[in-house]
Amino acid sequence: MEFKNPRQGSEYDKIFKENMEANLEGIVEQVLSMKIFITEELPDDLQHTKERKPDLLKKVQDEDGQVFILHIEYQRSNDQNMAYRMAEYSIMLQRKYRLPVSQYMIYLGQEKLNMPTEIESTNFKFKYEVKAISTIDYRLFLNHEVTEMKLLAVLANLSAVDPKEIIRELILEIKEIVTEELKLDKYMNQLKIFAQLRDLEQILKDVMDEVSNWYVKERDPYYIIGITDEKLSNAKKMKKEGLPIPLIAKITGLNQEEILDLETN
Repeated sequence: MEFKNPRQGSEYDKIFKENMEANLEGIVEQVLSMKIFITEELPDDLQHTKERKPDLLKKVQDEDGQVFILHIEYQRSNDQNMAYRMAEYSIMLQRKYRLPVSQYMIYLGQEKLNMPTEIESTNFKFKYEVKAISTIDYRLFLNHEVTEMKLLAVLANLSAVDPKEIIRELILEIKEIVTEELKLDKYMNQLKIFAQLRDLEQILKDVMDEVSNWYVKERDPYYIIGITDEKLSNAKKMKKEGLPIPLIAKITGLNQEEILDLETN
């Protein structure tokens, strides 16, 4: 996705890097399928014949005790020179730290991934790994305990679901979890940026309007009674259809004891 101006793209890069730094542990474990211990911060300026600034750079140790450099780049559009960029990083990092380098590019874009991931020529062979967020099940992120990870559900695979329902669930969860106004504003701003990457801005706006109205109405005691009655009615139908009690509780928000006491005749 191309932003309307360089400033908008720069704002996106800043927000996304802040998000990734905050949930690095979740990204490494859930997206890269690695188990590591972050052991040391490394300066992210690499200067030899030119300056390079990696998106994320750590000296790490894995569960087997192997020490290496973890380098991650985040990319929102296809770049046919990406393999050469990653190779430059790899050579400079190996020269500076004399350690193995494990490189990943996390692709955030919506269009089909078609970037070269390797170089093979006379006396030179190079390859890096790619992980596309859009191919990962959104539930992996939505069900995560870290708020920054939850936000990534918008960028994940939503092909089999209604994006509006996922965004609504995400916003309601964040509003329940985050009580500080400044933090809530930060997360909503991040969500807006991520929604732009998937052309979901209008859906996000519609859901935000609905949720705002709902939060006003939920303080009305008559509205609360109506919602409770509706939940009980839905739970009764689901119980009659034979759905498991824990699942009914999760869907309706009622406790299992209430559901067990419901008459289905």
